[in-house]
Amino acid sequence: MTDIARHPTPDFIAAWVTCARRARAPLSDEAMRQARRSWFDTIATALGGMHERCTHAAVEASGGADPALVLGTAAHALDYDDVCMLATCHPSAPVVSALLAVLPQADARLAFADVLGAYLLGVETALRLGQWIGFRHYALGFHATDTLGVVGAAAACAQLLELPDDVARRAMAIAASSAGGLRANFGTDTKPLHCGLAASAAVRAVLLARAGATASDEVWGARGFAYAFSGGEQPQRLAWTGSQPWAIEQPGFEHKRFPSCYLTHRMIAGVLKLRQGAPALPMPDRVEIGLPAHGLAALIHPRPVTGLEGKFSAEYCCAAAWHDGAVTLRSFSDAAPLRVEVQALMARVVTTEREAAGEKLDTAPVHVRVLHASGDSSAVTVDWAPGSMADPMSRADLLAKWDDCAAHAGHPAGDNRAALALLDAPAGTRASDVLGPLRALLLG
Repeated sequence: MTDIARHPTPDFIAAWVTCARRARAPLSDEAMRQARRSWFDTIATALGGMHERCTHAAVEASGGADPALVLGTAAHALDYDDVCMLATCHPSAPVVSALLAVLPQADARLAFADVLGAYLLGVETALRLGQWIGFRHYALGFHATDTLGVVGAAAACAQLLELPDDVARRAMAIAASSAGGLRANFGTDTKPLHCGLAASAAVRAVLLARAGATASDEVWGARGFAYAFSGGEQPQRLAWTGSQPWAIEQPGFEHKRFPSCYLTHRMIAGVLKLRQGAPALPMPDRVEIGLPAHGLAALIHPRPVTGLEGKFSAEYCCAAAWHDGAVTLRSFSDAAPLRVEVQALMARVVTTEREAAGEKLDTAPVHVRVLHASGDSSAVTVDWAPGSMADPMSRADLLAKWDDCAAHAGHPAGDNRAALALLDAPAGTRASDVLGPLRALLLG
């Protein structure tokens, strides 16, 4: 029998060390641009989520003494934060939240560029770990935003606090033992709490490692994290070397245009396209949604009775898109799914997953067909989700999203001066000058 303790497989750590060095070096203009956009997007969603029930619970349970828990929960509360299908997770929310939480402990001389470098290392660590494990991890029922995010957030915070690589590795290994989160809790307050718990555990892991707590690199070995979280299967060969283009550049992150599960976005876009410009059309007799394999994996509420469940319902999102001609934050009030007309239309939405060799969940098309009792029908194929790299949000779209989230939280529309620094401040600006006002805005 192989002695695992004596024969670790350090490929993941070797790649991570290379990546950590890159994150300390000058970053490419495109990586910086995309990192700024994701920070802006994440802070907007956190602002919008600050007064949700789950965030209030996080504040009350922690006595306000765990900013990472609060920020992470708020950032994911609306399910409006960015997505990367490289690992089927929300990469930015746990990392940004943890970094913002530990910012007061960082060197006051750090520049905004240093924070962006730490952020890139964090999301890269999480995504490449998820890429290594593969989709089986998600298919088994884990919420990858938590399981992967806690490790990435720990890597980011260790970088921000300028910990030596060996201490950062211990922090990541400690964080790995805090990984959790089950998809069965989608549609409840626990899903956004997953993100808060990941950010909080990441900060705790970094502080424990800095205080001298030990851990093993064998977490990344043959019987470690990847083996355990893939259901006891040997993971695929690690393709990450640490020197590839940043994942935020290629394949890129998707910034959400709709505040619902990402797997609903292409079907929403298709329904809206067929609905566009025809307000007098009668209610369809049938709405058919053709999806790639696993396209319904997270959509576990076919007949939602709350707005939160509605975010994870193909039937509701399609019905709301047709009935209202839009899907916004207002679409997910608790009263919205209970409307009689919408309930009737939900019953007419039919979803089908196809089994086609070689299709990938993030790039395979979604087919939408609407049929009327008159015999008329129309159809559209949606190849790319709104907000993806193939259909990116403009600066104006991002600013509109900020206003939408701010209004949802009761803040005046257009008051985005502090947030604009995320997009426009010179990279050499002190991090505290850029992020301090935003931290205060969120935490008070």
